[in-house]
Amino acid sequence: MMTNTFLVDLRDPSSRVDLYADCLRLRKEVFISQMGWNLYEASGCEYDQYDIPASIHLAATLNGVLVGCIRLLRTDSVHSGVTYMILDAHRGKIPNLPQGIMHEELVSESVWEASRLAISTLVPGEIRNQLLIGLVDAARRYVQEAGGVSMLGMMHPAFLRTFRRAGFNVRRFGPTAPQRDGPICVLRWDFVAETSERTISVLCSG
Repeated sequence: MMTNTFLVDLRDPSSRVDLYADCLRLRKEVFISQMGWNLYEASGCEYDQYDIPASIHLAATLNGVLVGCIRLLRTDSVHSGVTYMILDAHRGKIPNLPQGIMHEELVSESVWEASRLAISTLVPGEIRNQLLIGLVDAARRYVQEAGGVSMLGMMHPAFLRTFRRAGFNVRRFGPTAPQRDGPICVLRWDFVAETSERTISVLCSG
C-alpha cells in the first residue's frame, strides 16, 4: 500500500486545491456520519468558521484515495470576530465545548493549531496509527517550515500516550474536561524543546 501526503492551500494554486472538497467530505463522513457530532454540513461537506483561506489542510491518500486530513491555523489568526478554535472554546464562545481548557491563552505567529484530524474507516486497522502519526508529523514539518515552534491540538487524552510512543515531545496544556463523547484536553507539542532534547541525547551518547 502506498501513502502520500499533500498540501492543500487555497492561496496557492500550485498546491492540491483539488483535494479541498474531498477533505470536507471526509470530515462529514467521520465526524457527522460515523461519530454523530452535531456539526454544520452542506452539500455532503462539513465545514465551520475556521475554514478560511488562511487555514492549511494536509491530505493523506492511500493508493490514490483520500483517507486522512488535518487542518492547521496560526494562533494569531483573527477573522470575522473569531480567533482559533481552541482559544474560542477556552473563552466559552463555542457551544458544546468546555471552556477554560488552556493553562494560558496563546496568540503567536510561531504557534499553530491543528484541528479536524480525520482518518477514514477505509484505512485498515493495522495501519491506522501509522497513518495518523504520519499525518501529524507532516503537520509538524509544515509548521516548522513556516517558522513555527509549537503546535496545539484538542483531543482525547489517550492521544498523549500515542504521540509520546512515536517520540513526539507532547504534553498537556490544560485540564482534562468532560464532554458528550468523552474527555478532552489540549495537547502542546514544542518542537524546539524536542530538538534540544535530541541534541543533548546525541552529545551524551557520544
